[in-house]
Amino acid sequence: MEDTSAGANWLQELLSLMGYATSVDIRLAEVSPEQVNGVSKNYWLEISSDGLQEQQIKRLIGKDGIVIDSLQYLSSILLNRHLPSDNAETENRNFYTVELNGYRSNRIADLQALAENAVLKVRETQTEFVIKQLSSADRRHIHQLLEGFSDIETHSQGREPNRHLIVKLVQS
Repeated sequence: MEDTSAGANWLQELLSLMGYATSVDIRLAEVSPEQVNGVSKNYWLEISSDGLQEQQIKRLIGKDGIVIDSLQYLSSILLNRHLPSDNAETENRNFYTVELNGYRSNRIADLQALAENAVLKVRETQTEFVIKQLSSADRRHIHQLLEGFSDIETHSQGREPNRHLIVKLVQS
């Protein structure tokens, strides 16, 4: 649990430096779609909303989740810095999910519904379905959600900030 403690301590210190008096709860997720093997783990770092005002919670989440996504990205980069940067394999990489006030859980449910809708549309119309305005983490999550569909393939196209996800039928 060293990785979890380090993650919680780092995030709590960062929040303190930002002027937020709150705590960070930690847990190891049972199953993660991002978990690439038995060595990698997915830690959830939950920022306690106790003592935070509604406006502070909104600021920490940010418009369309941009702040909480940034905190999650920084957590992942900094807490995996012990790995070589050219390491193509992620066998020792841990994943850090930052949660606040149910935002991440709700977002995952929304992405699941979006992915299921995309599959239905692609199968009905036999044409590709484009999903715009997703963060890179959200795109990755949908890619992983749809990996299990043998008749569906996904890829990202374009450049940030206009990168989007394409869902289409597998070409036979």
